[in-house]
Amino acid sequence: MIEYFRESGLKDVDQRIFTELMRWKIMDYLELAPLFKDHMVIQRDKQIIVWGQGPENAVVEVVFDKMKASCVIKNHRWQCLLTSHGPAEGLFMTVKTDIPGFPEKVIRDIAVGDVWIAAGQSNMEYFLRYDAQWDTIQKTEKNLKIRMFNVPRLAFEGQQKDISDSGYWFFEGDSAWETFSAPGYCFAKALQPVIHVPVGIIGCNWGGTPAGAWIEESYLKETPYNIILEEYAREMAGKDMDSLRHEAMEAFAFEDSPKHQDEWKPMMYGLDERQQKLWMEEHCNDPFIPLGPWHQNRPSGLFHQMVEKVAPFSVKGVLWYQGESDEHHAPLYDKILERMIECWRDTWHDHLPFLIVQLAPFGRWLACTGENYPEVRRRQEMVSENVSDVYMTSVMDLGMYEDIHPKHKKEVGERLSLLARGCVYGEDIVCRPPKCISCEAKNQTILLKFDRAGDGLLLTSDQVNGLKMTVNHEDLKVLSAKAEGDCLSITVDRQVNGLCTVSFAEMDYVEVNLFNSAGLPAMPFYREFKISDRENG
Repeated sequence: MIEYFRESGLKDVDQRIFTELMRWKIMDYLELAPLFKDHMVIQRDKQIIVWGQGPENAVVEVVFDKMKASCVIKNHRWQCLLTSHGPAEGLFMTVKTDIPGFPEKVIRDIAVGDVWIAAGQSNMEYFLRYDAQWDTIQKTEKNLKIRMFNVPRLAFEGQQKDISDSGYWFFEGDSAWETFSAPGYCFAKALQPVIHVPVGIIGCNWGGTPAGAWIEESYLKETPYNIILEEYAREMAGKDMDSLRHEAMEAFAFEDSPKHQDEWKPMMYGLDERQQKLWMEEHCNDPFIPLGPWHQNRPSGLFHQMVEKVAPFSVKGVLWYQGESDEHHAPLYDKILERMIECWRDTWHDHLPFLIVQLAPFGRWLACTGENYPEVRRRQEMVSENVSDVYMTSVMDLGMYEDIHPKHKKEVGERLSLLARGCVYGEDIVCRPPKCISCEAKNQTILLKFDRAGDGLLLTSDQVNGLKMTVNHEDLKVLSAKAEGDCLSITVDRQVNGLCTVSFAEMDYVEVNLFNSAGLPAMPFYREFKISDRENG
């Protein structure tokens, strides 16, 4: 709605003006939710929900390809429901009211196919132009069956910033293409030729954000989730809101300035540790956004500012890549992520599948370190095992020690596409990373058996990166390792008797070099087992 008044010439409209307009109910217009624009993609085979705002008690009529629905506007909001539609292209939708003189709205070039939400923090937001294969991606043949939409990253209602790459549907080659989610786009690029219907990707992501920012307040009131609200309340205690707002506005203006944007770009291309330290020294006095009512990371802030702009638009599922900003809550991350999934499914009234990316290996970047990442990864795996229709892929071979933003996002998108094909679309393919399911030992040989090995495991060297083993609390030395079918056979320096432990990739940074036949890296794991003299004899 604020955008409507800005387009009408009121450039400085803010939250206070918006509130006043709502109070006086000046709603003499018809507005559709932001997603309903030319070139949009509608989810096939699900109820079509069309909604927006408008004048009180007016009747809205929606017509879409011979289907028609109407409703009465109440509290200046309306929602019309249409039956499902099969895959199609080149359709249009008309929306009008019964008030004389109100112009009819027409949405053109609508496709019907599958719509996915690409959500999370910076590794999902990660701009396509920073991908390691951007030069190659630009040269590939354009696919007009892929359409993208960026939800504007606005921290609060009425925020004024450059959102020129957001709020409309676009194709490959558009000016907004290079700042779209690299994993989201590459997911669509890999998936569309396989499912043979149009694919829409809705980018709903923001770098540096914790899961709590994406969850509605009522879902955070119970233990243990209430720690998010309690921490925020402690941070806000005694703060002057006017001063806080002033600091936030200055910092947002700085962050959105062309100078800062130009200075920040090199960070996305990847700086070494020395360059990062120099950058931090040069920018140590930069304005920063204080946590508060205007910060994007406040509890539930992005649920209201971004998720509610999308829901309840029917979608196929959600791609989720997040967790870096919750490493300080690592032991609780499974509970927080489960709660977020529950919140979103309730909001959509749909048991949406979630495809999640396990955090990439990482050592140090600016002031961030990755020592809590192994625990976050364990919690992500727990969610994928304990929550129905949640599936996880691994990128344990794609990390960068000195960069929290690995550059090979094309592979991330392709692995998510593989996960969707197998777990959501039902293809009989190897689509999930190898998982250790048992450990055995005899004499000097330890045998690790894996599920989801496909046609067999592949070890790319004679050593297994990230592998640590002990017997009776003493380290074992690996003499050789060999992949054989669905097993990894490891020869160690002594006979194994007693309590054995095997740890694989359970560290902040590692370059996993054990893969299944689909090229997916084995997931981290830790196991304990006992071997007796009798078993070895």
